Amino acid sequence: MHSLTLLRATLIAFLLIFLSACGGAEDQVTVNPNDPVEPEPSGLIITNANGLQTSLDEGNFTINAPGEIVANDTEITYEKLVLDENNQAKNIISDIHTLTPNTLQLSSSMTITIKIPDDYVLGGQLTIARLSGDSWSSITNSTVSQGFVSAQVDQLGSYAIEMQRTVAFSDIGPTCDANATEQSVRFVHVADMHSRFGYQEQYFSRIKAYYKKALSESPHTLFTDGGDDYEKGTVAEQISQGLASDETVKLMAFDLRVLGNHDYAWGPEKLLEFSQDDNAIVLASNTRFEGEQNKSFGGVDFAKVQVGCITLGVFGMTSVPWDELDEPIEDDPIPDFIKQFKMSWKWQQIAQSIVSQYSGDVDYMIMLSHLGKGTDVEIATNVPGIDLVLGGHTHGGEDFIELENNALVIQPEFYARGVTDLNLVFNTADKALSRYDYQHVDTRTSIEPDEETKLAIDEVMGRYAPDADTEIAISENYPSSFEVAEIAALATKHSSSINAALLNPELVQKRWTPGTVTQEDFHKAFYVERQPSNTPGFNSLYQVTVTGTDLNTMIASQPDWFVLKPEDIQVTTNYNVALFKGPALNPDLFFSSVTFNDVKPIAEAWWLLDQYARFRTTQCLHLDTDTQLNACQDVANITTWNFDDPTNPLTPDSGPSVLSYFDPENDGWGPEDTRYETTTDLNIADLTDGPSGVMAFTRHSPTEGLLITLNTAANGDFKDDGLVSDYTIVMDINWPLETNDIYRAIIQADTENYDTDDADIFASPDGGYGEATSNSGYFGDTKPGNWHRIAFVFYAAPTNGVFEIYVDGELEGVKEEGEINRRWALDKTILLFTDNNYETRPGYLNALLYAGRAMTRGEIKSMGGAQQKLSFEQPTRVLNQTIERHYQAAPAIKTNQWIEQRNKFFGSNSKSVNN
Repeated sequence: MHSLTLLRATLIAFLLIFLSACGGAEDQVTVNPNDPVEPEPSGLIITNANGLQTSLDEGNFTINAPGEIVANDTEITYEKLVLDENNQAKNIISDIHTLTPNTLQLSSSMTITIKIPDDYVLGGQLTIARLSGDSWSSITNSTVSQGFVSAQVDQLGSYAIEMQRTVAFSDIGPTCDANATEQSVRFVHVADMHSRFGYQEQYFSRIKAYYKKALSESPHTLFTDGGDDYEKGTVAEQISQGLASDETVKLMAFDLRVLGNHDYAWGPEKLLEFSQDDNAIVLASNTRFEGEQNKSFGGVDFAKVQVGCITLGVFGMTSVPWDELDEPIEDDPIPDFIKQFKMSWKWQQIAQSIVSQYSGDVDYMIMLSHLGKGTDVEIATNVPGIDLVLGGHTHGGEDFIELENNALVIQPEFYARGVTDLNLVFNTADKALSRYDYQHVDTRTSIEPDEETKLAIDEVMGRYAPDADTEIAISENYPSSFEVAEIAALATKHSSSINAALLNPELVQKRWTPGTVTQEDFHKAFYVERQPSNTPGFNSLYQVTVTGTDLNTMIASQPDWFVLKPEDIQVTTNYNVALFKGPALNPDLFFSSVTFNDVKPIAEAWWLLDQYARFRTTQCLHLDTDTQLNACQDVANITTWNFDDPTNPLTPDSGPSVLSYFDPENDGWGPEDTRYETTTDLNIADLTDGPSGVMAFTRHSPTEGLLITLNTAANGDFKDDGLVSDYTIVMDINWPLETNDIYRAIIQADTENYDTDDADIFASPDGGYGEATSNSGYFGDTKPGNWHRIAFVFYAAPTNGVFEIYVDGELEGVKEEGEINRRWALDKTILLFTDNNYETRPGYLNALLYAGRAMTRGEIKSMGGAQQKLSFEQPTRVLNQTIERHYQAAPAIKTNQWIEQRNKFFGSNSKSVNN
């Protein structure tokens, strides 16, 4: 072993102490601490032939010098100095390792490596630094890997690990007005948007519109994002493997954003790209990049933002990862999200260190946090100097807290459904906060979309996910979670070699409603959350191999799960069983004494459903039943009326149903009170394509109205009772201006108890259509004096009934869960524009359609808005051809990368987050 100078120095110190204890005062030896002590040779020799490779200080310091680095064999000396407060204040975090003589000239570089202390928690970027006089100089070629920092050096000297925080700078808004006594700083803050950009609601476009408006009102406005921009949103992210979300977030052009736990989902390369933002400063104060030097991580530890007269300091924190059981990993050791990115979970220590280092340089300190409300409050309470926390991660709705120390803690609405607007007013003399205003704005109702952003997002969606809203299949019913799990099992069997499945219905996140089913619907049923990061989603499907005996045990262990199995399970036969990821990787938590062989991923659940749905459609079958699709039948069950012939106004243009005046008292009110004239003669608005003949109906009493005699076959859930359960009503309607702010009856399903039964569908005072039941549902925003084509699609059922409302071909809303029951099923007739309580008003009807089946979204959309003619020709065997065409036109992006890249995500260790 090498005899180290450090040991010799310790021995001398011990002897001095011993001698002083044995002698009197006159014998004491005084040592001048400033006198240099020449270290003796330690037996380390760099040879000309082989150089030197050695490990010192129990592996905390290593030298790797190549041959021919010195002209002659040269002895060098090593000593270690324990880190003191003076160097710690200079951001040195390790002990100091000294190699002498300093005068030795090396002909090329050697590598020195220093171990990062086990208890180091403060984040920052770590480099090797060399002591020069009283200061340290960072070595730019330093690299970090697996708990060590290495650097190439060409001279001896004193070396240690230095922590350097990366700092970004930005100017927001006009420069400081020296004459102003006050200045405001405004924040438009969002968080946990989770790729909700591709939805019909246009959440991202509305948020951008609000920010633009705020900026026009307050030029010192910052647009901030609290993290989790990836996952759980549009299927475009999955098809593009993260690219669509990256593009849309950067399209928003935030000023500041922090990385959330879901933002690590797609692995190191995607995170590096996501961290590079031409507009936003990306905060990642508890993240340290340890990857290759030529790959640049854009996340910084701290930002100084000059906003007029006010200097803001901002740092950002990221929460812990989640596992394949969809649970946060909070017990030590907490792993990193992905390789190359070292995380620190000591948030409070990091916050205290940053505040201590930078508070003197800024006027107001902000933590942009993705830690959640509880942790935000704890840190802001315990770390003096934090003035504001702009939070995220909680998913508990918006929240605003002012702590006793005057720190403000904010949680915004999640899923892009709301905007937090905070306005701070500062005194420019002392930069102190004098007052603030705070408000929460609902994205869905209060903001019109920004057209530029909307068009840009539409382009992204069209490029990456042209099939996102394509009618891929038709669901005859509203499946329960258990039934969705069953369909997922059948879909898995269709695309893989499994012969059994055992699926937990609780992992179904959202059921699709009857009718049209799209890729977005499949993804909403099984949102992808790639947990652990850079592996398949926690609800992806896996295949395991078990014996028949074990399969029986598994089935008995989970009696509430859906089971797909052979009729006769042979105890000694091996079976390939489909499971969700959590049970597949953790059999001990779900099944008694069962072990798995050959565990491997199959695919994401949504993708399997997509493939299975396309297959079902090509076979002319509903997704959830073996009933033939209407598009594959030639059944005359649709009737239309256009009211163009005043002499025979109620005669249908086509179809078997009959329209008549409802007149149980036989007083002949219909022909007398109803007029059939053109829009020109009535002095009302024309249709989009010109004047048209219309029905002008009066305000009806409970014994007046329009009656449709169905003449269509019973169907759906109440078919055995002789009732029409699934049906469609479409009407072109124009309400006079005087009917504004009044409820108006539209549909009454019970034609027997008309004098006591309330109408079932109304137009609401604000222009929506629906029913004021216990869970009221009104949809749409129409205005009196305008023509609109309104479509009502019903799926009456005992427990899972639904109706849909369309305005001018676009789906406005779906009334789900329960209430659309037998009351809504039809027995031979249906009433229009009548109500037992006289909640009726006069209006104009241009056209009417009744279908003895539920029409699909595609069929409703094909009829468009109100026009002179309403006509519909049932497209026999068109849907399956459309599905094939759309699928073939999809971009050349791997749609099943979970199978093709199986070895990338899962090597021999399926649980490792670094695979």
